[in-house]
Amino acid sequence: MSSNLRITTRSHSQALANNLRRLAVDLSETQRSLMHLPLQFYKIEQNIQLVKQLIKSVDGQSVQEDKVSSNSPSETYVTKREVCPEKFMGNDSSYGSPFYRKGFEGEDCTDYVPIYELVTMIVTSPKELSPENLRKVFEGIATYYPRVPVIFTSNKTLKAKRLKKTRLNHLMFMAFDDLTHGETWSKLLKKVTTPYVLFAPDITYFTDDVNLEHLVRVLSENKDTIIIGGSHKNQRGEWDNSCRQVQFRNWTAYFADGYYHSFNDCLECDVLLGPFMAKTKKLQDLGIDEKLHFGAFQDLFWRLKLKHPEKVVASCPDVMFDTYEQEVPDEKFVHLTQKWDVKKWVESNGRVRWYGCRRGGHAHDNKSSCGISATGLAVPPCDLENLADMVKFIMKECENAGIYCEVMEGSQLGAVKLKKVLPWERDADIQFLSENYTAIQKLRPRFEAAGYKFEDRKGTECCTDGRKTSGIFVIYRNGWGVDFYGRPKLESEMLVANGQQPTKVMFAVQWVTAMRNPGLSSRNRYGPNIYRHVEHWYYIGMKSGGMRYKSGVFTKCPKPGHIGCLNQLRPDGNLPSGDSFVT
Repeated sequence: MSSNLRITTRSHSQALANNLRRLAVDLSETQRSLMHLPLQFYKIEQNIQLVKQLIKSVDGQSVQEDKVSSNSPSETYVTKREVCPEKFMGNDSSYGSPFYRKGFEGEDCTDYVPIYELVTMIVTSPKELSPENLRKVFEGIATYYPRVPVIFTSNKTLKAKRLKKTRLNHLMFMAFDDLTHGETWSKLLKKVTTPYVLFAPDITYFTDDVNLEHLVRVLSENKDTIIIGGSHKNQRGEWDNSCRQVQFRNWTAYFADGYYHSFNDCLECDVLLGPFMAKTKKLQDLGIDEKLHFGAFQDLFWRLKLKHPEKVVASCPDVMFDTYEQEVPDEKFVHLTQKWDVKKWVESNGRVRWYGCRRGGHAHDNKSSCGISATGLAVPPCDLENLADMVKFIMKECENAGIYCEVMEGSQLGAVKLKKVLPWERDADIQFLSENYTAIQKLRPRFEAAGYKFEDRKGTECCTDGRKTSGIFVIYRNGWGVDFYGRPKLESEMLVANGQQPTKVMFAVQWVTAMRNPGLSSRNRYGPNIYRHVEHWYYIGMKSGGMRYKSGVFTKCPKPGHIGCLNQLRPDGNLPSGDSFVT
């Protein structure tokens, strides 16, 4: 009898496990339809994981990960490897230090397709770019991708002779009257025969920050991802991850900074602001509206969001393009807004554009902390605002005094991910040029007059490559400390020496100087999945910030249901925000 009971129990358990598996599949299919509703997407994901845990407890077998999850917004597929896989080489934070130009390396493989058989570049240059600097753009392409086909488009045919002298193996020159017209881009797209096409309008430099292999890898491995871009840095040095979300309500297009979730260290977006790579055949099938005089790419992104929501647009911020940002007057978008019946256009920076009709904060400053931070709880917004103010004050003083300073570590990561202070911060980190140590000492009266405590903790040392090194200051106020570290070299100094603008990131509504490619250096510093969230290393029991730890999960809240609990938030994608800080 006991034998029959065991058989019956096993049979019932198997039936239950099978039913749970079917439920997991149904939930996954439902989740696909919620790709652009991040909160609902995440809640379904939590339920899927719960069902998988139940299955494992019933029959002891793990469930194969569904391809559509918060970790991967599109089905991963590879019919043939087109580029070699990459591997993160850093076991700790010393690898790639101090600039973190390396961290992820391509693995050796033999079954790949040469990049020049995969990608065609369509390039335009701004009219403001001198012939000499234009030549440097193509010399840059020739240095890193000499055999990749390039279609250079200009309305100035006199440049054609100059470009024939470049080292590019496959350069086609085409002239059009209007480089921003939809018909121009449509004709160019029809010329492309490679599987992927890179649209690179108004680029001003081409360096090793442009990693075509990374973009191809993401497109190749994710079936529903059809457009992938990167961050961009404009002529003023202002860096942006290029990722925007857009909602259409009440005759209005609302744009917002942020991303739905991440995959392959890239961010899912609705709209990209800079250059992008696309799957050629998919884009040719979608088409570019030839009737639009301006805004053809915006139209493309809007169509994808509204009519093809299953398709994914993403940005990989470690791939960075140098571009010339043009001021776009409202009238440029008239035809686009007429097509979509948009009467009001609200930019992510607050700018409002009107079409068809027109109609004519408190300081958070306390002597002490607003609250007590703890594991599992977000830092109160008043504290975050105070820390942001400290960083902005220091960076502005550096700029006014002509001192090279850069935000670094978690402070740069907050700017890269959220353009703000991370909501679990314990401090801030800034690095300065050790040669400027004495100049910073002279700023003490200005800091003290503004209410800051200025601690000169350690002097400089000699020498690294003939340069002073080290030097530490700590700036205190309102319960916060900002660590200020001396370095023998900074990338901002190198950029200026090379005739370029230092890179600036948006940090709590102020542009502050950062490392040359903030997306790349942050990814190499922290490793895979940096766009998933995790609390400060101190709160989760790590011995130092140089250790590797898992992201994408928040710790248990010590006060369940409290408004400050981090585990009420999605561990990937946007976080609810105030004006200049995360709440």
